[in-house]
Amino acid sequence: MRAMTEQPEWEGSLNTRRVLPGLIRSANLSFLTETGRAQLLASGLGRVIDLRNRQERQIDPAPFTGTAAYLNLPLLPSGNPALERAGQAATDNGASYRAILDDSGNHFATVFGAMLDAPPGPVLVHCHVGKDRTGLVVALALELAGVARGVIAADYAETDRHMQGVYSTMLARQGDPQKRRQLAAFLVSREGDILSALEYLDTTWGGTAAYLEAFGLTRDEQRRLIARLTKEPQ
Repeated sequence: MRAMTEQPEWEGSLNTRRVLPGLIRSANLSFLTETGRAQLLASGLGRVIDLRNRQERQIDPAPFTGTAAYLNLPLLPSGNPALERAGQAATDNGASYRAILDDSGNHFATVFGAMLDAPPGPVLVHCHVGKDRTGLVVALALELAGVARGVIAADYAETDRHMQGVYSTMLARQGDPQKRRQLAAFLVSREGDILSALEYLDTTWGGTAAYLEAFGLTRDEQRRLIARLTKEPQ
């Protein structure tokens, strides 16, 4: 199966694309205009999964809080010293992703369970810029769906084409030159970074399916999830 590249027509949306018939990825939905928000609500989504934490949501409030479709499921566990130390030690996205996979297995299983249990309609998943947390969730979903890894990597790298303006703003806000350089090293989507995450699951867990099963998402649930996400719209 190949990933899709359809761009939903929601005014103001950033880094938004349909990667499977039933799965859409995006950056923070606060970028949407009022018209874009109305367009999204009218598009028939079954669920919007926001992977950000509470602090991020206070800075950029989720525009669909309180709607039936919206669900906030932070992917990164708060107050996890091991994850925090690994994140500080990481020198590139690949190392960061491996640390996230080590410490967030239950969170990934919860996110995929929420996709499976969602009301009818496509599922949209997003974080802040739609690169790291969203990138990992989407990569795992595409892997389960049998999408070639070269296609998964190309979809991940596509984020760079959409987010340069946001990256520039983030860097401009960082006054410390050293911290700015450190941040810049992570504001890039190299194909090898997402591939290294999938390869890490191969060598450490025996693959993505086994990884998710270890944290409670059964093989039957995985099959039903992929059937849902790959079902062509009527």
